[in-house]
Amino acid sequence: MAYNEKTRLYCKKIKDRSSGKWIPVYGHTKEETRRKARAREAELAAEADLRENPPFWTYARQWYELHKGDYSSKRQQDYKNAINNHICPRLGSKRIRDVTYSDVRLVMADVAESSKSLQQKIVTAMRKIFDAAVKDKIIEESPCAALKPGGQEAPEKEALTRAQQRALLSSVRDCPIYPFVALCLYTGLRREEALGLQWSHVHLDAPAPWLDVRTSCDWNGKNQPELTTLLKSDAAYRSIPLPPPLVEILKDLQKAQKGPCVICRGEGELLSAAAFRRRWSAVTIREEHTLKRTMRGKTVEQQLRVGDPVPYHKGVAVTMDFHTTPHLLRHTYISELILSGVAVKRVQYLAGHSSPIQTLKIYTHLMENKPEDLYGEVLKAFSDQIPD
Repeated sequence: MAYNEKTRLYCKKIKDRSSGKWIPVYGHTKEETRRKARAREAELAAEADLRENPPFWTYARQWYELHKGDYSSKRQQDYKNAINNHICPRLGSKRIRDVTYSDVRLVMADVAESSKSLQQKIVTAMRKIFDAAVKDKIIEESPCAALKPGGQEAPEKEALTRAQQRALLSSVRDCPIYPFVALCLYTGLRREEALGLQWSHVHLDAPAPWLDVRTSCDWNGKNQPELTTLLKSDAAYRSIPLPPPLVEILKDLQKAQKGPCVICRGEGELLSAAAFRRRWSAVTIREEHTLKRTMRGKTVEQQLRVGDPVPYHKGVAVTMDFHTTPHLLRHTYISELILSGVAVKRVQYLAGHSSPIQTLKIYTHLMENKPEDLYGEVLKAFSDQIPD
């Protein structure tokens, strides 16, 4: 311990083990200096401990901020929801080294009654966070390496029949949502891909008309739209042939509007989330539904069936006895490809799926797998081994 005659202070240097630097501590007496040095050493040790073994919520937030740019807006929201609403309530206050397999099992126990889709998102988020901690050498192995999601598979969606497709297109033909419906139904684009499609990526005058999927409309979980080139996955970047009915619709649309966006408003601006919901309401009000109205101070439910006029919408009647969503349009497109005999690898490409396994997992039920359907193919495969 040194004494400075000029300042009349004692000085003791302590070493910060993290940075390797020597830190001076000053006091008027030796005892005061030693006391301050011990306190500072304790602070440095606590700071080092936090860096080497941070609370889970601190590390999870850091992981999210570092990696969110690698994912689409939808995937960002999935991970944010999983971390904030399902993982951190259980693990947030624990130091990351102290999290055990039992702890992550408790996270999953909290969502045991939830869908398999939600459970998969939670498991994926935890794996990514703990895998990053392994790479940062904070922990030696992930406590959720063997963790698997449970939950019920979502019920199989029924694609729109040909009659339902015709009814839908006919019902909204004179509505602003019509080009969007036709585009998704004939190309299988995801909602954000259709809303972000640019005319520069549409080739209507080519011998075989086609479009490129290169951009999407990102609402960032809010309302205002933003054009982005970050799609759901690498497989989402694809080129899709355009059937003749859609070519004619798009040619008429191109003549009638300005701006670079195919589906737009005003002078070619991207649709906000609210603007899209307003347009899509032209579909939902034409479906059979229950309408709640207040009459003489009481809430009255009215069942609207096909043929009934829609209250508050002059000249609009219910025309569809089925329910439609933007994703169902995509599902219908993919189902039509499979039912038409298109090879699975080509369906995978056109759908923008990352793997044919993903395509098969969802659409296997559409393929002819009964013994009587497969008998001819099996017979053909072994024909050279069948004795005369």
